[in-house]
Amino acid sequence: MRNGGHVNLDDTIPPISWREMEAILATLATTETKRIMVRHLVEGTRKQAHFLTPGGVMTELFYIASAMLDVRFSPSTSDIGGSEASSLSSASPP
Repeated sequence: MRNGGHVNLDDTIPPISWREMEAILATLATTETKRIMVRHLVEGTRKQAHFLTPGGVMTELFYIASAMLDVRFSPSTSDIGGSEASSLSSASPP
């Protein structure tokens, strides 16, 4: 991965903005309610990112992607509240 102290660009993930990540995750959402949740979940993850390792941030984003793709996970609109939805992302592994 490192040559003479330099990171090989082929070994890194291209940079992506939080807005771009939110758009990608929204495309994975299988329902409108999940699309609404994405905004809150990504915002919660963004706020936690300063306290997580890069791998931890990626894990959180993968958890969100998994929830968006899970057809058995079917939240109702009453499950979404501003402050509650932003804390749905788990800061630790299940």
